[in-house]
Amino acid sequence: MPVPKPFTSTKAARFCHVSHAAVCNWVKLGKLKAYRTPGGQYRIEPHVLAEFMHRHGMPVPEELSPAKSLRIVVVDDQVEIGQGVMRVLGKESGGSGYEVETALDGYTAGRLVQSQRPDLVILDIRMPGIDGFAVCENIKSDPATRGAKNLIMSAFITKENVARLKALGADAFLEKPFDIAILKEKVQKLIGLPTRRDVARLSPPPSSFSPAGCTP
Repeated sequence: MPVPKPFTSTKAARFCHVSHAAVCNWVKLGKLKAYRTPGGQYRIEPHVLAEFMHRHGMPVPEELSPAKSLRIVVVDDQVEIGQGVMRVLGKESGGSGYEVETALDGYTAGRLVQSQRPDLVILDIRMPGIDGFAVCENIKSDPATRGAKNLIMSAFITKENVARLKALGADAFLEKPFDIAILKEKVQKLIGLPTRRDVARLSPPPSSFSPAGCTP
């Protein structure tokens, strides 16, 4: 399945049943995360829009569901770990509904990340060939893949390793053996979907805006 393209502010407005100007105003106020193209136009990732709509009580269309818009690559040289994570998070296994691919080494991981452009890479540290440090550095140093979140899942979560990986751009850490519920929470938080804890803190839908004109 191809990675979904980011939405223009106009398309995001159609999903939310509001005006284009309202979406632009949400972005300007920091309520909706977006980035700008070199031409100055706003672009909004599908999962970011889904989380925003969920958080503000808007019905989220099936097109924006995690199973259709979010992809994960799991990199671990232990086959049973990769398969276990796929069962927990994967769409076909009846898990959380994500598209999950696995790799046993850093070389395969690099090819998968380049071809699949995942939203999240779950990465072990110690692997044959290219280790987790190099994979993380390669992902974060490439403009085409640096947007992918990196969750380091390893039995070697030491202070030294954490400091080194943070410097390379790692986003979060999970020590093996891990708790399935904690894995799910970390994954949901990293890719922008509300966790169970977030849902308990959801604020009521915002009052209507009166946005000024919007160029992007």
